[in-house]
Amino acid sequence: MQLKRFHIGFIFAFALAMLSGLQLQAGVIEKAFEALEMKDYFKAKELFTKAEKKDHLVGNYGLCMVHVTRQNPFYNLDTALIYAKRAQNYWRLSSEKEQEKAGEYGVNAKSVEGLRVMVYMYATDETIEERTIQACESFLKRFPSAPQKKEILDLKATLAFEAAKGAGTIKPIEKFLRDHPNAPETVEAKSLFEKLLFEDRTKDGAVASYRKFIADYPDSPYKRKANDLIFEKSMENATVKSIHEFIKLNPESPYVNDAWRKLFRLYTPDLSAETLAEFKLEYPDYPFMGELDDELSVLTMQLFPAEQDGRFGFVNRAGKTVIPFDFDNAGDFSEGLAAVFKNGRWGYIDKRGKTVIEFNNDEAEAFRNGLAIVGRGDYMGMIDKEGKVRIPITYDEVYDVNDGLASVVQNELYGFVNPEGDAVIPLKLEEAWDFSEGLAVIGLRGSKGFIDTKGAVVVRCQYDEAERFIDGLARVSRNGKMGLINPAGDSITPVKYDLIGDFSEGLASVLSDGKVGYIDRYGNEVIALNYDGTAEEMVRFEFKDSHAVVRKGKKYGVIDKTGTELKAFEFELIDPIKDGRFAAKKGGKFGFFNQSGIEVIPFQYDDTRGFSEGMAAVKMGESWGYINDAGEMTIKPEYAEANDFTNGLAIVNRSGFYCLIDMKGTLQVACGMDAIIPLENDILRLEKEEKMAYFDARIKKMMWQATGF
Repeated sequence: MQLKRFHIGFIFAFALAMLSGLQLQAGVIEKAFEALEMKDYFKAKELFTKAEKKDHLVGNYGLCMVHVTRQNPFYNLDTALIYAKRAQNYWRLSSEKEQEKAGEYGVNAKSVEGLRVMVYMYATDETIEERTIQACESFLKRFPSAPQKKEILDLKATLAFEAAKGAGTIKPIEKFLRDHPNAPETVEAKSLFEKLLFEDRTKDGAVASYRKFIADYPDSPYKRKANDLIFEKSMENATVKSIHEFIKLNPESPYVNDAWRKLFRLYTPDLSAETLAEFKLEYPDYPFMGELDDELSVLTMQLFPAEQDGRFGFVNRAGKTVIPFDFDNAGDFSEGLAAVFKNGRWGYIDKRGKTVIEFNNDEAEAFRNGLAIVGRGDYMGMIDKEGKVRIPITYDEVYDVNDGLASVVQNELYGFVNPEGDAVIPLKLEEAWDFSEGLAVIGLRGSKGFIDTKGAVVVRCQYDEAERFIDGLARVSRNGKMGLINPAGDSITPVKYDLIGDFSEGLASVLSDGKVGYIDRYGNEVIALNYDGTAEEMVRFEFKDSHAVVRKGKKYGVIDKTGTELKAFEFELIDPIKDGRFAAKKGGKFGFFNQSGIEVIPFQYDDTRGFSEGMAAVKMGESWGYINDAGEMTIKPEYAEANDFTNGLAIVNRSGFYCLIDMKGTLQVACGMDAIIPLENDILRLEKEEKMAYFDARIKKMMWQATGF
């Protein structure tokens, strides 16, 4: 009995001591949290350190809070992380009762987990604020498990790229790509690397360097630019021989066909049958031999539709009637055939006047690439030169073949067929335009995109407007802004401009908030938007002969392709360069200055059309006349209208009637015409009192005229 009482007394004393200890411990923790709340970090640290000896969980939690709190002498994130990890470990090892007890101080699973989150967050903020590569490396070394690791890696990559980009040389960019292969800046870095590589390898600007660059880097995005420059430099002061040399040395150039055409123009300036025959023998590998043969055929027998007493026939250049006036209407010859109208229907004849395609069409267009669009009843289709229906005459609309496909419309839906009439792209499109460079604009729910010749969408419908591709670029618009894309749909320049002009000599003017500058074909703003302009003026700002007219405020000047000012901004108006001179307005009068900026003709005219063939139409008062290169008035002002000279002739108007004068002012066609219309092959069609005639500008003689003309 005494032994039992001893055990009971011992247990009671031990429990009392334990209760006293817990109460004492609880008091320390409460005071520690009170000190932390009062920002007495010295006391808080001292009390949490003391409490940690018996309550590891809450003690480590509190010490983490002391070291993670900014603006106190114990702030240290590395130390805070150690206590955070300890607190997390003790939480996992603690009993449910211990966790409930800790909960009295706000310590729970979520708050314990939040310690590390808070440490990582503060460390991230510090690193971002410091924004140095060293700070990023320190973070990654100290906090390898932080969820913000990728964010810091990305920041490190960004800083590394900024440094590499600032260096402006290849090696730092190359090192960046090697060290940061998955960085967000990789795409821009690769683009910059390609640019710097191109500039470094071709810094001497020699054709040989550009050619070597293409051979060494066939997949470079600057291959096209290298080809551009090779062609541009090779065509400077080009001769037939130098162009043929270019073709032989650059068989893969995208400009081979352009070179051939330029060679052809140089070799055959007069387009005579004899010269064309010589060319054909000299260059049997000419890729457009079919066109050459057609040209030879046309030159050996050129025929022109003519009207006599309300009937149509055809005459040749000598004015002889070759095909009698047996038709009610007639079109021009194209690819050896002409559409003619008789007894209410259209058919086709050859140059011998033979009916090749019967008169069974209600509409008939000229032949192009061996096919012609025809209409029968309410439907359209295409026929070949034998009259065989190639594209069924079942469509509401049919358009010309481009890139091997013709756009067709039926029941307001668009599709594409090949020249054999096969439906390659079904009629399921809301809108569609002709193919150009292998792509066609389509419309879907009010937005525009592009498809390829197989009907696959290659640029999704995301633009308000889209234009056809020309030389690998297309203009697109969204929310009133315009940009450029390539055939892959990549943005060459963002959709940010109010307007982008046509490319001319490798540059295009751009307009943004009333400011004008220039971009190259790669979207680079090569001339800053330092000039003023409107959408209506963009055509005026195109480069011609390496010069462009620009405006600052209300005054116009001239710049070159580097943006260098060639002519001061002192003019009320400047027209684009024409025949080697600029027409400009100053003090309310027009005059001229040359490419060097030298004023060659005084500012004394009320208007001008600029120079052409060494003559300029100028206006004095209400009448027009002409001056020569020296500024001498060689044709006195007596016309109500005056046009440019072409082949030594100009169309003018006097007293409401048109006439034709030569460079001496001599009348070649009397002033009694209702209209004078320039046609191809230097032929002018004259119209007077519902009668017609042809005038041959080459020999300056009347070619043919209707009876009573």
